[in-house]
Amino acid sequence: MSKENYCNLDNLDFSRVSVIGCPGSGKTTFTKSLGAVLNRTVIHLDKLLWGANWQMLSYNERKTIHDGIISADNWLIDGMWKSHLTDRLNRATLVIFLDYKRRISFWRAVKRRVKYSGCQREDIADGCLEKLDSYFLHYILSFRRKVRPVILNEFSLRQNLTVVTLKNPKQTERFLQYIKDRYKSPADIKMHSQS
Repeated sequence: MSKENYCNLDNLDFSRVSVIGCPGSGKTTFTKSLGAVLNRTVIHLDKLLWGANWQMLSYNERKTIHDGIISADNWLIDGMWKSHLTDRLNRATLVIFLDYKRRISFWRAVKRRVKYSGCQREDIADGCLEKLDSYFLHYILSFRRKVRPVILNEFSLRQNLTVVTLKNPKQTERFLQYIKDRYKSPADIKMHSQS
């Protein structure tokens, strides 16, 4: 975690948290751990925005679902879904960006594919078995070149948005441990109910 992130950690607002990053970066695992600390149910976008057998819902269907989620006062969302990122960032009080090197996300995605081969993970829509096709591999390999600049641009358009950028798994572990140590009970966690 960069030094500047430490400066603001005591004032984080966990009302509406979006965890984003490349596939394979560990968003789901991290968000589940954070959800346990916050005593909050995690919303997995991949579970809600995909149809069975990896059939993508129409943009309008996805937008309706996504808008319904982000209209709430409090949420903890795991998932990238660049097509809906702008709306999510407009509502988020905190973004945690797992900004890992390409090789880390790639090898984690490969290991996940081997581990869950022929199975359905709990964070994926019903009927979507684990896969790692050429499109998905290309997305991972090109993420830092194509998607990361879009994310950074979105951040630059929102000077008041609090973003914690974590560059590697060790930083992520330290950040999570800091949150566990800092916020001993849900009552310690800053959450606003206002939109």
